[in-house]
Amino acid sequence: LVFQTPCWSRFIYLAISCILRPKKGIFVRFFTVKMCDQSSEAEVLPQGHQNEESENPSHPPSNVEAEAAAATVGQMEPCADDWNEITAQFFDCVKDLKLGELVHDSTFGLLEAMSAIEMMDPKMDAGMSCNREATPLTFDTAVETGQIKLNNLLAKESIGIIDAVYSCTVSWLEGHSMAQTVLTCLYLHKPNRIECKTMRSFSIAIQKIINLIRNFIIRANVYEEEDFQHSSFDYNLSEEVTETKAMNMLKAAEEELIKKTKDTEDEREREELQALLARVRFTRLLLHSLVGMYPLKQGNWRYGQEVAAQTAVPLKTEMIDIVKSLNGALELAQAIEKTIELGTQPVEGSDAPNPMGFSMMVNQRLLPPTFPRSTKIKDRQLSIQYLTELIQRIKHACKIANCTSYHAALNFLMDFNKKFTPCLLSRSIPQTLYLPAGRLVFGVKPLIEVLKESVRAFIAPPALRPDNPLYNNPFAINCINSFFEYHEQTFYSLFAICGYNRARQRDHLGLLLLNFAHLQDGAERVDVYLHSLTPRSENSRHLACFGTWVFYHCLRAMSFYLLAGLELELYSVHEYLYIFWYLYQYLFSWIVSALTRAETFLAEQEYAADPKAAKASQKKPKSKKRKTKTDVKEILFNEAMEMLCGGYYKALVGFYKEDRIPEPLPLFDNEQVRFEHRFAPFANLSTPPPMPYSEFRQMKFIMIQSPATELYAAAAKHFHEARMLLETFPNPDEEWHDIVKVAKTNYVMMNLLASGHSRQSKQPPEFDFSCHRYFPIIKQRK
Repeated sequence: LVFQTPCWSRFIYLAISCILRPKKGIFVRFFTVKMCDQSSEAEVLPQGHQNEESENPSHPPSNVEAEAAAATVGQMEPCADDWNEITAQFFDCVKDLKLGELVHDSTFGLLEAMSAIEMMDPKMDAGMSCNREATPLTFDTAVETGQIKLNNLLAKESIGIIDAVYSCTVSWLEGHSMAQTVLTCLYLHKPNRIECKTMRSFSIAIQKIINLIRNFIIRANVYEEEDFQHSSFDYNLSEEVTETKAMNMLKAAEEELIKKTKDTEDEREREELQALLARVRFTRLLLHSLVGMYPLKQGNWRYGQEVAAQTAVPLKTEMIDIVKSLNGALELAQAIEKTIELGTQPVEGSDAPNPMGFSMMVNQRLLPPTFPRSTKIKDRQLSIQYLTELIQRIKHACKIANCTSYHAALNFLMDFNKKFTPCLLSRSIPQTLYLPAGRLVFGVKPLIEVLKESVRAFIAPPALRPDNPLYNNPFAINCINSFFEYHEQTFYSLFAICGYNRARQRDHLGLLLLNFAHLQDGAERVDVYLHSLTPRSENSRHLACFGTWVFYHCLRAMSFYLLAGLELELYSVHEYLYIFWYLYQYLFSWIVSALTRAETFLAEQEYAADPKAAKASQKKPKSKKRKTKTDVKEILFNEAMEMLCGGYYKALVGFYKEDRIPEPLPLFDNEQVRFEHRFAPFANLSTPPPMPYSEFRQMKFIMIQSPATELYAAAAKHFHEARMLLETFPNPDEEWHDIVKVAKTNYVMMNLLASGHSRQSKQPPEFDFSCHRYFPIIKQRK
């Protein structure tokens, strides 16, 4: 540590205290620092200074003395020639401390230790220059000194710059600051001064891409601080240039490169020009795709459904063009990955992603005076692979345009997060596509109308059927509209939660379950009121229709909350017992009950609407078959989940019976506290009622009376039933195959344990989540 004149010119360090812990006690040493004024020089002497080998530790000065000394020195300025180097003394003082060890002193406790900083560290002052770059290179200084070219760039130089910019863009998408990634490229600061047509068009286009990405993410608003930093640091990102003009400039640059490629005879130069052409074309297709998705055309629902439908029709046509552009960009990304070595490569040991055109400290003064994140620009090969995967995810995200119902869109987002583990941009695009303007689905239809259609498709309440008298009843209409207007935000939040990262989804779900308590109460009141309005002569009664629909969505949120804890590895192994017990005994069985009740009510409604047709033919209408097929698949899947959780529950009870699962010491653990903490978000719900710890303890006591072999055999039966249920349905998806594999493997293991395998072993079982993120494969070693 060498004191130099810092940018904090008037900040004076009175003394430096180093704490060490020798064998005989704790000593505090004070080192003298000379201070000088413009007219005279004064020396601040230490108080209580002792030799290092002294037996009695010196005491620090009192607060009064310290304040007096600080007031005296506060009028002085440091003399640049009288700084003392204390590096050797400092390390000599702390040599007895181990890594991570702190010394507790009455004047230096944990709060001071957490607040301590490394003095003179450039991270603490955004204006302090780094030793490796005393004067940050700006665009103007780089042009004056000839360190960047504005014209006559070689093809390999342009390739190196473009690849480096995309590496910075990927680093920015991963959560780093724009000032430390993309905006370190000097060509993006003043693109209009670039004379090279290719580099000028690329610089403007990449600014438009960055701005579009930023708008997507901000508009979706499903990001957290660790996901994204949206500040553009007052860079205008070529606001005066439209996206269409930027694409035309890229098109002109492509034509110029094609002409140069035809005119050149050198094989190496032709290869470099073709690689550069691929990058320019990739940029144009990517920009065209983002422009096509944002913003969407918006209709006006007030002019009727026909106008809205006509406005929504071009959306699917535009999506076809967008997917074509993404397919073209995907092919070009693969070509770019093969030609990375043709461009200039970063200098070994340098932080800059390219030798020319970048200055890592150019935006240092724009950063806040805090510890900035350590920014390491992503490798070029990995960046292109990231972009390739991003394009594939965006292609799949465009399929949300086919999800006309709320239920289908919600399932799409859940499956999308499970399959792809998407980045923030690919999570934000479906949110923006489905709800681009406020609460208008596809910018056309109010969310309230979509929610009504969702209830009608799920259970078809009599008040929402055109052939029912309540459909035109003004009191019923006002009651239903008030219910959806008041609780629209809850369903909007439920949809938005699917766009957050996996960890934040669980946090937000825990808070949203508080709103479901009010939602259930409102649905119950609506059902009671609508039932009171139903004439007694009507065969169909309005009982628990809205309540069943709300109950179903609440149960899905609860089950996802518990399963997300398994995925995030939040539970200890000894907590698996009551997690799978809750899922098996209550949540999945209630979901099956809600779906079955909705299906039965739909059949009753159709029978009541047309009793003659129902008696004349035992066959159901085709439309009913299509509707039932979807319901049967969902019921079947949830029944399989119920059996699967039952297998885990009984297997875990067997492990407890044989003392194979280590539990925490009773002195440091309380099972009831852990139980109530895990299920705390369910406490405010009235339906389903929260299960108390006493009930779990009673069930556990009854189950543990059975022999372990019977418990393992029962678990094997549950796994077998889950497998049979999943294998009976045709055309299963990838997740079904994974769950079937888990059920098969666990079925074999439970049969082995039931037959006496590893009976004498007390080794704890292993739970392998590599095959499925929710349901582990149970392994038992001898």
